[in-house]
Amino acid sequence: MAQETTQSDGRLAHPFPPTRPTVTIIESSETISAVDCPELQWWFAVPRLGERYVWATYDAETLQLAAVTEMISTTAATVQDIACVEIRVKEWTQNDWPACPEWMYAVLDEEHTRWLSIAWMEDGKKVAYTIGDEGFEGQWGCLTQRQIVDDGRYQLQPDGSYRLTDNQGRGAGTYDVTIGERTFTCLRVLDVDISEPHGGELAEVFIERGGRTVFFRRYDGQHLRGHDLVKKFPHNRRIVINDVTYVHADCTGWAHDTVPEIALRP
Repeated sequence: MAQETTQSDGRLAHPFPPTRPTVTIIESSETISAVDCPELQWWFAVPRLGERYVWATYDAETLQLAAVTEMISTTAATVQDIACVEIRVKEWTQNDWPACPEWMYAVLDEEHTRWLSIAWMEDGKKVAYTIGDEGFEGQWGCLTQRQIVDDGRYQLQPDGSYRLTDNQGRGAGTYDVTIGERTFTCLRVLDVDISEPHGGELAEVFIERGGRTVFFRRYDGQHLRGHDLVKKFPHNRRIVINDVTYVHADCTGWAHDTVPEIALRP
């Protein structure tokens, strides 16, 4: 495990090396048919008091550390008469990066996780975007099922692409994921709403048996950003589902790999 270090701005202590550890992903001989994931998907922290969690984002091409995000559940709170947890979010970035919320308000129950509000400072004032506000539920506020199952929704084709069946599970096989010196047997999750224009965004997530994410990649539909991502990133990973091509890239305009801290714990 890398020694814990502190970024030069003095805010974030974390265990992540400056260069991404070697990552190997192979199909497992074991089978995981379901996991219970209590995380805020896909922000990786669990909304319960006492939780401090950090995760690293690496440039997928250079493998250099691009960002570190810290989430600390600080206090109990209430949003619109719903009991929840306040989470303080801090982020260090190497380059310009879309700003993340500075506070999140979220709830965890036996079946779901859910954001109730996010907030940030603007012109010296705390501004909130909350459940009930226009567009909030589509971006943040929908109920997220903790139970994630592999029920055969993703049917692998001989050419490596997928066809969707009528099932609704998000699981897509069991894989052994080795990060540095540690190996995890994981349910692979493909989280996508293919009905979105140009296929929308796709999250590829590897979740170990205890329900925690150990490795994450985001993909965009080939034409989602107004140009052809296959031409922009001819060598990036691709996933094809129902003839929609997804390219390893995200809203920053580049491709990243995310490694939560569980992957480096001894």
